[in-house]
Amino acid sequence: MTTAGSGSRRWIAAQLAEFAAGAALDALPPEIPRRAKAHVLDTLAGAIAAGNEPSTRALLRALDGALGDEATILGRASRTQAEVAALANGAMAHSLELDDDHRLATLHPGAVIVPAALAASEAAGASGERFLLAVILGYEVTCRVGEAFLGRQFYRGFHPTATCGVFGAAVAASVAWDLTQEQIVNALGIAGSQAAGLGEWRFDGSWTKRLHPGLAAQGGILSARLAREGFTGPASVFEGESGFLRAFRFNDTIDADAITRGLGTDFRMMKTAFKPYPGCRFAHGAIDLAISLHDDGMTPETIREIAVRTFRTDILNQEARPQTPVVAQFSVPYLTAAALAGGSLGLGDLTPAAIERPEVLALSSRISMTEDDEFTAAYPERYLTELRVTLSDGQERTVTTDCPRGDPDAADYAAGDGRFEREISDKVRGVLDYVHAGDHGPSLDRSVADIDRAASVSSIAEILALPITASKVTLA
Repeated sequence: MTTAGSGSRRWIAAQLAEFAAGAALDALPPEIPRRAKAHVLDTLAGAIAAGNEPSTRALLRALDGALGDEATILGRASRTQAEVAALANGAMAHSLELDDDHRLATLHPGAVIVPAALAASEAAGASGERFLLAVILGYEVTCRVGEAFLGRQFYRGFHPTATCGVFGAAVAASVAWDLTQEQIVNALGIAGSQAAGLGEWRFDGSWTKRLHPGLAAQGGILSARLAREGFTGPASVFEGESGFLRAFRFNDTIDADAITRGLGTDFRMMKTAFKPYPGCRFAHGAIDLAISLHDDGMTPETIREIAVRTFRTDILNQEARPQTPVVAQFSVPYLTAAALAGGSLGLGDLTPAAIERPEVLALSSRISMTEDDEFTAAYPERYLTELRVTLSDGQERTVTTDCPRGDPDAADYAAGDGRFEREISDKVRGVLDYVHAGDHGPSLDRSVADIDRAASVSSIAEILALPITASKVTLA
């Protein structure tokens, strides 16, 4: 790790700032803006779907009266300060566990970066091209910082989406506001003091995890705003003696060089997965396998028990009868049982009524989970998951996976024929239809598809301002 006295290498923040200040959308390979649009669409649809969540309503009540006329809060015609809009929209984007995920960084970049870039772009009157560039660079920084830790922050009680995301949000806002290289360095330095997000939510299913991306987005915009006005932050924010890497590494070995390795040529955003199912991404391997068992004719009645073997996450739980939908979002037994019983897993499986279905709970009570050391050693390069099924007649069957659906490295997307983006579009239509917001879909799709040719982001903002009047899903 570089220290303040090394002198032989420029600070990480300076390298990131130089890259961000000099980037141009038309200089990027065309597949990168195309993929970024898919992630923008996916993130915004997830936020719209959470518009009537109890946690959303509580948050918006708390934000009532915030001053400003810069940016749009989803579902509201009135505008507010950019930081406030980013906080609200980021929280909504994460609430239903539908938001994208980066396997190596083990975080959710979209729920932080898209709200931050959108709010800052609205406030600046930036072009759609500038907005899209801000999204791409924000993803890049967030994912690179996350890759330095490879998810180990989870084991120390922190949520990487929040702790690492604030740096990407600072860059996204800085790009939207066209800050100088020096100002971006300061923004990153300021962002380091806002890196936070505890994992304690998982022990009682409370709502603070939903808040984390919003807080990171808010903090990133504030960091850029302060830097724009001349406020300074340490250039050594990452690798300094009291910097982010040392403060959050504990005794773990980390790869600090991952933050700048291949910068400008190897775009980490392209390794970001989308979620085919609501629920913790770490459980998606088990969900995939459960659906495959259903498709092969297995039913809850034919199964005596299922043993799930997976890698260490410190997030997933074994609550066979989750008492709240939030707990159900992270329950391996429940998610596996619901997927096997129905042959799919959607928002309808995570309502207060759905998590009480006797036939699903009966199977869930016969499912156990083990975090395996061998599987943990392979993570996050591979998402190894195994289901060992014992049938009612005593026969056993074992199925495994190492890369869940939705990951860009999955075999389904190897052809590079646009299937990845098409599946996101299909997902978005299904999500919006389910929550009675299907009328948002076509116009949102068109606005995002054409955003790099738009004079501003107003077309997206106008769609997001439309009220969400009804919803079939409520995840308390």
